[in-house]
Amino acid sequence: MTSRKKNLIEALYGSFMFMDNLPELIDRENIYDETGHVDLEFMTAILQWMSRMAEISVKVQKSLNRLLGCDELEQNNKRNKDDSGSKWSVEEILRHCTLEDNVLKLPQVQFNKKSYAEAKKWIEEAGGSWQGGKVQGFTFPFNAERVFSILREGKRCNLQQDFQFFATPPEVADWLVMLAGGVHEDEKVLEPSAGTGSIIDAIHRSCPHVIVDCYELMPENKEILSKKDNICILGDDFTKCDVAQYDKIIANPPFSKNQDIRHVRRMYECLNPGGVLAAITGPHWEFGSESECKDFRQWLEDNGGKKFEIKEGTFKESGTGTKTIAIVINK
Repeated sequence: MTSRKKNLIEALYGSFMFMDNLPELIDRENIYDETGHVDLEFMTAILQWMSRMAEISVKVQKSLNRLLGCDELEQNNKRNKDDSGSKWSVEEILRHCTLEDNVLKLPQVQFNKKSYAEAKKWIEEAGGSWQGGKVQGFTFPFNAERVFSILREGKRCNLQQDFQFFATPPEVADWLVMLAGGVHEDEKVLEPSAGTGSIIDAIHRSCPHVIVDCYELMPENKEILSKKDNICILGDDFTKCDVAQYDKIIANPPFSKNQDIRHVRRMYECLNPGGVLAAITGPHWEFGSESECKDFRQWLEDNGGKKFEIKEGTFKESGTGTKTIAIVINK
C-alpha cells in the first residue's frame, strides 16, 4: 500500500473525531446573540457546513463508484431513462475510438442506448472488457492493435466465431488429462489447438516440467501462450504442418463443419504406437448422415475408441451451451 493511500485512510478515519463531537459542541451554545435575536452568523455557519458535507458525501460516493466500475451502470441507467443521445452508427463510433496503453476509449459523446449497446457488443466480441475507475475504457488480455485496426475499419472481429475458440473449463481440462492417463516427464506431448492454454495448464498440473508442443491459429492467443513456461509453439494450423509423433495428444479442436473429427483422425496419425489421444468433439458426428460422419463412426469403432458425454451447458461460461463429447483412443 502506498504511503499516500495510508495518509488518506488516516485522514478519513481522523475526520470522524471532530464530526462525532460537533453536535455536542453545538448543543452547548445559544442560538441567540446578546440582543436576543437569532445569531445569523452562527446559524449560517451550521447550515453551510451541512450543505457542504452533503456535497462532499455525494462526490465521495461518485469517486467510490468510479473505483468499483459502477459508473458504467449509472451511465447505462441514464441511457435507459433518456435515450436522446447521439444516434451514431457502430461504425462511426468505432472510427472515432482511440487505443491508449492497450485501453480502447470511446469518443467523448453521449450516445443513445442502441448506439452504445451495439458498439459495446462489437468491442466485447473482439476480446475487450469494460473497466471503470481510473481506466474508463475497454481493456484486453493481449495486444489489441490487430483487433483495434479491424474495428476501426468498421468490420466485426468476433474472435470466438472467427477462430472457433471456446476455452476449455479447468475442471474439464483436468478430467481430459486424467482420461489420457495423466502425463509423465519422459513423454512427448502435443496440444494441437491450444487456445489460451487451458489444457496445457491442466497438463502442467499433472506434470509441471513436461514440455508441451502446441499449435494455435489466433494471434492474440499465441501472444498469451508465449508467456507460459515449458511450452513450444510450433505453428498456426496443425492440420497443414508436418507433425512429429507423440505419446499423448490432448485437445479441444474447433467443431464447425466436421473440423473436430478431421482433427481427431489427424491426431491419431501423429500418435506413437502405445500412445493415447484424448479430445473433445461436438455431437454432430454421432448422428450426421454425411459420409464423413458415417466413416468416422466406423473408424472410431475399428480403433477401439471410447466416448464420454459431457453434459450440456458445461461450456456455457466459454460462450457455447452445446453438448460435447470426449473421445479417448489408445493406439
